[in-house]
Amino acid sequence: MKTGREVWAIVPTRSGSTGLPEKNIREIAGRPLLHYMLTTALAARNLTRVMLTTDSDRTAEVAEQISGVEVMKHDPAFSVSGQPSFGVFQYTLKKCLEKSSVKPEAVALLRVTTPLCLSSDIDNAIELLLSKRGQATSVLSVVKSDVHPKRVYAIDKEGVLHSREESPERDFPLPRQVFDDVYIRNGAIYSALPDVVLKGSLWGEKPLPYIMPKDRSININDEVDFILAEQLLKMLL
Repeated sequence: MKTGREVWAIVPTRSGSTGLPEKNIREIAGRPLLHYMLTTALAARNLTRVMLTTDSDRTAEVAEQISGVEVMKHDPAFSVSGQPSFGVFQYTLKKCLEKSSVKPEAVALLRVTTPLCLSSDIDNAIELLLSKRGQATSVLSVVKSDVHPKRVYAIDKEGVLHSREESPERDFPLPRQVFDDVYIRNGAIYSALPDVVLKGSLWGEKPLPYIMPKDRSININDEVDFILAEQLLKMLL
């Protein structure tokens, strides 16, 4: 049952992909990749609208087969390789606000490349944001990182390794327990206040974390990610 609060989700997609061309509609575990996040979003109690925007006629055609999803087309200029998806997200929000008589309490950017995300993850992230009014501008889904920044190296012009920042590993590797926990965005959920997005930021000055487990945080960027995600999906089906 929906909560009655007005909260929108926008799912930006583009046809091109450097790692996996047309990955958004590629079949994975028997269904197009975009099927998983879209049906997950439709089942979320805290979402009242689920909108997918794309530059691709084929992607639009596949998404339109999922009842309840609003499918929109955007200018291909928003989908140039290497360009952040924030531009089309903000643009879509503005266009929807122009045509709507109501303003959402929150808006979420969701990615189809995170098919193991659950409806409860979306609901929990939005609930956290709305419960922290005045204390948070956004909630981002994150996962504990396997790589600590103090264990990251760069290679200089001479081919020599250098730590990117001061590290306790000066002469030999240390156990991972020596390092504090750090987190990275897993790309699944960005829930924000609409005014923050309209002013030009996806998370604003006070983002809060929504921590997700590793098995639900796979973000498909290449063939290895795809294979791993498919195996996990098959275990759940």
